[in-house]
Amino acid sequence: MPMSLPPRPRRPAAGPPLRRTARRAGRRGFGLASAAATLLVLSVVSVAPAHAASGRIDRIEGGDPGRLSVVFGASGLPGGTTIDPATVTVTVGGEQVRASAGRFGDPTAAVRRSAMLVIDTSGSMQGAGLAGAKRAAEAFLSNVPPDVAVGLVTFAQTARVASAPTTDRASVRDAVAALTAGRRTALYDGVVLAAAALGTDGSRGIVLLSDGNDTASKATLAQASDAVSSANVRLDAVSLGRAQQQRSSALTSLTAAGDGRVVPVAAPGRLTAAFRSAAAAIASQVLVTADVPPAMAGTSRTVVVSAKAGGEPITDQVAALLPTSSTASPGTAPHYGPVPVTTASSITSAPWFLPAAVGAVSIGLLVLLLVAFLGPRRDSESGRIGRRLGRYSLAARDTGSVSSSAPATPASGQVARSAMQLADRVVQKRDLDNSLGTRLDAAGVPLRPAEWMLIHIGAPIALGLALMLLTDFSVLAALLGVVIGVVVPFGYLSIKETRRKAAFSAQLADTLQLLAGSLSAGYSLPQAVDVVVREAAPPMSAELNRALVETRLGVPLEDALEAVATRMNNVDLSWVVMAIKIQREVGGNLAEVLTNVAATLRERERLRRQVQVLSAEGRLSAGILFGLPLVFIVYLMLVRPEYIAQLITDPLGIVMAVVGAALLVAGGFWLRKVVRVEV
Repeated sequence: MPMSLPPRPRRPAAGPPLRRTARRAGRRGFGLASAAATLLVLSVVSVAPAHAASGRIDRIEGGDPGRLSVVFGASGLPGGTTIDPATVTVTVGGEQVRASAGRFGDPTAAVRRSAMLVIDTSGSMQGAGLAGAKRAAEAFLSNVPPDVAVGLVTFAQTARVASAPTTDRASVRDAVAALTAGRRTALYDGVVLAAAALGTDGSRGIVLLSDGNDTASKATLAQASDAVSSANVRLDAVSLGRAQQQRSSALTSLTAAGDGRVVPVAAPGRLTAAFRSAAAAIASQVLVTADVPPAMAGTSRTVVVSAKAGGEPITDQVAALLPTSSTASPGTAPHYGPVPVTTASSITSAPWFLPAAVGAVSIGLLVLLLVAFLGPRRDSESGRIGRRLGRYSLAARDTGSVSSSAPATPASGQVARSAMQLADRVVQKRDLDNSLGTRLDAAGVPLRPAEWMLIHIGAPIALGLALMLLTDFSVLAALLGVVIGVVVPFGYLSIKETRRKAAFSAQLADTLQLLAGSLSAGYSLPQAVDVVVREAAPPMSAELNRALVETRLGVPLEDALEAVATRMNNVDLSWVVMAIKIQREVGGNLAEVLTNVAATLRERERLRRQVQVLSAEGRLSAGILFGLPLVFIVYLMLVRPEYIAQLITDPLGIVMAVVGAALLVAGGFWLRKVVRVEV
């Protein structure tokens, strides 16, 4: 009998409310379907491997002479998969070399391997955390190869070595079983203690378990990282619990120093898998021995090791210092990074150099003292004449005989007089007496042009010889000393001159105000200037005193003040002198004129200082940008002259040096124009 289907229920009228309800139901159905698909994808991804297998060079060191020993392992391998020694290849500096690989169970693999478990036993590990840590340690001991010496370090309030590295698994298991939770967390102390306990021989690694921040260590994070890096120990960290910013940062720094990685574990039950994976990585290691090409011996090259594990290619590379053909020895610490610079023995490193230098300086000082106190003296009459003439000049200069007008100096022996006479003849012949003398006066340096010339000639010679001795007779250092000796006196004189002129200009407004007040009180102009000399501070008092002394010798006061304005290169004082001359000819109220000029100069000085304040940052930046290359060049010439030698020996280096110097000079002039504001 044919089956009859029940009648289809009648669809109600699809009014607007019903259509909206149907659309909402459809959207909910689509959302549920999307969520289900997402969960399905996530479940497929969760069963996939966390990361592909990758190779890693755990240790590289010099083996037999001319040979390199590499401990090569892998991480992320499927269970039961190991590296095939027959597929191992080694490339040194881009050149494939002859290499052989063997497992650590083979007789040829005679490199000691050790590992240290560093387990957190702080109060936060109480209960499930500590129980999971014990199970994880047991899994590690069960899966690590028998030849690996395993130790245990615990840290809570303090860090301690619970078991030294040993191949006796029973003693380590007893230490693990006896673990108890304590207070606080001495994480960094535990890492430092584990790095020291592993020693310096063979392939060594640390497996660190922590669930909290460091709270009790005496060592700092930097010290712990340095301990791991200096010991050349590989460090992998297992972070238990929800990630915290400070702990993640600390563990990242420690693993970066140990060339390892951080494995986050959410629950104590998953610690076993993480420790079993660490043991499998150690078990997969093979010992690779490779020949070092003779042309590359003793140089820093990139070493690349490649192999296959379960048919999957793995590789890793590291920069290493290759052993020489005669000095490499097994057990030496691995060398990563660039080749260390070896410094050849120099005269400054000799044991006798420092006593000889100190003795030479002491003898020189003794000779100077003897010349100063026992040398021939000038007669009293000559000294009095020199002191009288000194009032008319800052240095008591005389264009005639040197011996008749030079101030009394300690070094007045025959050699000093001969040198002074020679320098004086050179200065007069080159017509440097007036120009150099004016600059020395403006700078306030109480030296004659001949004396300054002797200093300027002696400074490059002395500095060049000093740097030559300090750098083992380096020609570059000697040239640098000569250049500095030539430039520094010029710079010193320019700075002194600029500062003294600026100080004079800053005092001019107050000086004019004081002159105006004295004139209003009934003093004459020379008397008012004398009041300023007594009341003002240098350099204004010194310059006006010199003008007064010149007036006593018959020079008009206006001309003496004009000479001061010329010597100090002050335009404002020149205008003041012009106003005084006009007042002398046509009459008028000089005090009022000086008061108005003082007010104008005071406003200009205020504006000038404001501009200096606003442009201070730019001027400082310009000085740093211009001086930094020069300072760095000087530093390299003293510390690493071989770097700078290429710039004066190689044609391309010479071109680069010339272009760089030209650009530096052009940039200096441009910066000077930018930061210099005229007021």
